[in-house]
Amino acid sequence: RTDDPRRMAMLARQQERELRSWLYEEEEPSAGETLRQALEALASRVEETHQVPVDVVTAGDLPLNEVLRALVGAAGEAITNAAKHSAGELVSVFAEVEGPNVDVYVNDQGVGFDLDAVPADRRGIAESIVGRLERQGGSATVQSEPGEGTEVHLAVRQP
Repeated sequence: RTDDPRRMAMLARQQERELRSWLYEEEEPSAGETLRQALEALASRVEETHQVPVDVVTAGDLPLNEVLRALVGAAGEAITNAAKHSAGELVSVFAEVEGPNVDVYVNDQGVGFDLDAVPADRRGIAESIVGRLERQGGSATVQSEPGEGTEVHLAVRQP
């Protein structure tokens, strides 16, 4: 029980994930056997840690492999960055599987930032997001404007 509407929304979202898992007789999302389960588990962890709601919508699903694990890792970094730094009230994640192509978008309506102003010694975006996907033949783009929020687009192609 809580009087905090934001905390109530996070608890409701967590219960919705658990109910969906039970209704469709799936394993717990933390098992992370599929892309959707892994993204749901990430969302749950970030909400718990940073007290920021993370809304995940997926269109299609695939079993995890090395390429998708890298995609999930990059998405986790983008989701965590948004929860920690955006000052937004919600992080939105949309994942789409279309044939061999998989795209994940992480959006926030927070404070945004100037990508060119990020110091060179700060390697989170460069290595944990962009570099991680490039090593798998994928790509990552970050669009952000101060005062406008941020969108991170992650893309990979399945072998």
